[in-house]
Amino acid sequence: MPLNDVIKKIIIAGFDTSGLYLVDKDNLFDTDIIGKPELKKLDNQPLSIVVKFWHRSKTVKKTLKFHDITGLNAVKKAMVARIELKEELEENGQIRKKNFKSLNELWADYIELRKDSLSEKNVYSMTKTYDKWIRSSIGELAIDKIYTSDMQNIVNSILRQGKKPRTAQTIQQLLRPVYNYAIDLGIVVTNPASKISLPAFDNTMDFNLTDEKRKDLYKAIQSYEIEKYKGIMLFLYFGRRLNEALTLRWENIDFDQKTYYIIVQYSKNRKRQEYPLIEPLEAFLVEYGTRKYGFIFEGEKTPHVTDDTFRGHWKKVLKLSGIGKKMRIHDTRHLLGNTMINLGETLEAVGKVFGHSSVTITKRYAKTSTQTADKVLNKYMDEK
Repeated sequence: MPLNDVIKKIIIAGFDTSGLYLVDKDNLFDTDIIGKPELKKLDNQPLSIVVKFWHRSKTVKKTLKFHDITGLNAVKKAMVARIELKEELEENGQIRKKNFKSLNELWADYIELRKDSLSEKNVYSMTKTYDKWIRSSIGELAIDKIYTSDMQNIVNSILRQGKKPRTAQTIQQLLRPVYNYAIDLGIVVTNPASKISLPAFDNTMDFNLTDEKRKDLYKAIQSYEIEKYKGIMLFLYFGRRLNEALTLRWENIDFDQKTYYIIVQYSKNRKRQEYPLIEPLEAFLVEYGTRKYGFIFEGEKTPHVTDDTFRGHWKKVLKLSGIGKKMRIHDTRHLLGNTMINLGETLEAVGKVFGHSSVTITKRYAKTSTQTADKVLNKYMDEK
């Protein structure tokens, strides 16, 4: 968890709050220092406090979660916990290991720990995959009695059922960080998930439209009568994932700097991502009616518009544009990547637009067209 992104130092006069930081996952507070006024706003709400101190030249950090108490009482309890943890380390050389009888128990603890840094959608998806493929097969086994071969059997079973290699890959993507967590806790010393064998497969995301059809899509979005959904589609068209668009808040928009950002909780690579607020997006927001706080795209019965509610409007726009049903919502990113690459933009530039952490990821979204290759070859021929 990046210190500057989501946790803010707690300072209260008369209290020794050294090493205490509030997890401000939704960027509720503009200040980097949290005092009594900010804590008061969190009374009886779920909140997390990071406890941090030095031990043998190493930084020790632990996240504590509190429910149904005042913000000030949570800080008091965190102060006590910090002292106890430090004393335990000095006395025993380590913090007592958690006692997990099975992988299922470890998983429950791990996913609870990650809830503050993952979106609800990601938590749901991860839990659904774990429950379907792992829970009943090896979940009741002791953590240190599960071997690579046990995990490989799950992967092989998925492939035998004709599922895509990408589905099998998710098993490793789930289990590897869980076992890294177990290593951190001192339960095991090696990670069996790191040795899972996966088949090679082409993970290129291939979707494209003709320039004419792409412009038809943009026109259909711009002319969509329900402003709320038009705005969501504009953010999608210019590179945002659906969940990023749905959870945008007014606090995320900086009209002065002409930028907006995705907070850590809703960013796929767990980093705060900043993007340019280009003219069509700015114009929409100004016309939509700006506010200081809250979700931009509020739902009728939910804090913000949900995936299910949005999908019906997406289908209408596809029909209006003449594209039909073949284009998925996430294909807006594939379309953007392919178009930019074929306009001559670099992978680094495309990756910045997408918020990718590496060029390797960007390559999946950017496929060079035959026409572009033809231009390159003709240019090469002209240079002879």
